Amino acid sequence: MGARGPGRSERGERRAGSPSDACATLAAVAPSSAQFDLTRSELSFGRALTALVREVEDDLFVTARGLKINTFAEMLDGISAPTLAAAVAGATPPSRRLMEECARFLRVRPEYFREYREALPRAA
Repeated sequence: MGARGPGRSERGERRAGSPSDACATLAAVAPSSAQFDLTRSELSFGRALTALVREVEDDLFVTARGLKINTFAEMLDGISAPTLAAAVAGATPPSRRLMEECARFLRVRPEYFREYREALPRAA
């Protein structure tokens, strides 16, 4: 018989979905508060928004599967759920207005989003 411990089968093999797997997944998706940078993200808009919402809001707007698009869109002025969904999925680039509205609601500067910073020189 192999070594058996948390997350191990009778033969000592790692089981899928073990607590250590869950911790690794969460660490990769949502950084801990101690290292989370509220001033800027290098992630794509959808990933950056989901991580930010997970960090600053309760579970009202995000689940383990991701951002609750309809619920979050209701909080944004003039932004529809389909528009938000397309930008989060990467199907369309996020508009400047969308990023500004998300930043307003989450109380960060719009420059938090990489795409917003990349668009600044072109707008000037």
